[in-house]
Amino acid sequence: MTIALVLTLLSFSQGQVGSPYSRYGVGDVNANSQARNSAMGGVGYATPYMDDVNYKSPASIGEIDTLTFIFNFGFDAGLRKYSISNPPTSKLKSDAELSQIAVGFACAKWWKMALGITPYSNVGYSIYSADNSFDIDKNYVYAGDGGLNKVFFYNAFNPINDLSLGVGVSYLFGKIYHSNAIMFVDDSTGMYINSFCQKTFKISDVTFDVGLKYNIHIGDDNLRLGAYYAYNRELSAKQSTLVYNTLASAATTVIDTINQVNDVKGKIGLPHTVGFGICYTYKSKLSLAADFTLQNWTGSKFFGECDSLDNSFGIALGGEYTPNKFTPKNLWQSSSYRMGLYFNKSYINMDSGKLSVPDYGITFGVGLKPRHGKTVFNLSFQIGQRGSLKNDLVKENYFTLGVNFSLVDRWFVKSRID
Repeated sequence: MTIALVLTLLSFSQGQVGSPYSRYGVGDVNANSQARNSAMGGVGYATPYMDDVNYKSPASIGEIDTLTFIFNFGFDAGLRKYSISNPPTSKLKSDAELSQIAVGFACAKWWKMALGITPYSNVGYSIYSADNSFDIDKNYVYAGDGGLNKVFFYNAFNPINDLSLGVGVSYLFGKIYHSNAIMFVDDSTGMYINSFCQKTFKISDVTFDVGLKYNIHIGDDNLRLGAYYAYNRELSAKQSTLVYNTLASAATTVIDTINQVNDVKGKIGLPHTVGFGICYTYKSKLSLAADFTLQNWTGSKFFGECDSLDNSFGIALGGEYTPNKFTPKNLWQSSSYRMGLYFNKSYINMDSGKLSVPDYGITFGVGLKPRHGKTVFNLSFQIGQRGSLKNDLVKENYFTLGVNFSLVDRWFVKSRID
């Protein structure tokens, strides 16, 4: 289905992360990363995290320090420009949202735990197509809103030194709204009738994921390997449909309800996800990492119907440099500096797979950490592009800012009295 992206772009809902590409599937799926990951291109399957909650994989929390309790929260803000070539049109939009709230701690030396909430997907678009066939001016309108949230509960176990096995259970819930309409323009005769179709999807179900992480010591250096698998089965959902007509001369007045069906049970498919990561750390100063992620969206169905989806993959590269992690003399030596690159082949399948919607960009950021503290203030900046102007697609240029606070406290330390 390409029509929704070929149409003239006029407006988007405010206060919600939005894109015309969120029309498909469950919307724009979150990268499942916080500001530190984002600043390094999105890597996270194998990167070391002792004083942070890395929910990229449940195995990643296995490196949380035994004596620490971590409270993690953050938000994202973005500025996006959407453009089409025919007719030449562009639109600027800003958005912001809470990106995560999470806590992590050690239950024992061999058992670490984390739980939190983060957006899983976002839907937000409003697209118009003007038409004057038969000398009658009208607009075809396509709009959507909503999204899914994810509550995750992760456990990581260390059966032997340097090995972390993670198991996660997540609860996905939320509502997604899609609507389309035919609206007539300047009807002074009262002869024309607008037609509206609104669909609401209520989603509520659990998913599971597992992870593995292994640390290989090479002198003073470390090579970490990570693997991840998400068993995202079909989610239970309910669909409500409302079809009604209004007079074109009084669009807010409903004159006829054509169809109304509430809470029809069905399934919404999510992909199985496989990920691999590698990270090399040189003398606790420099870390270089790479991730590869594959998702099989092809068989995912939305209430029994396949929705223009294809298998997707992503490649991420990132690096982090900390001048002096253990005996810093000032804030600049104790802080970490990050950069990254990423390329994603989107799951959106345009024109029977003939048109791809690539998503790529560059990232950078900093983690500010006081010399005598463990709390970190993370900033990430991301500049990227999704889609293109070729073949009447929408080109989306974006800049996003991620802010994350990792508040770290010492637990289980016995007080000493001299």
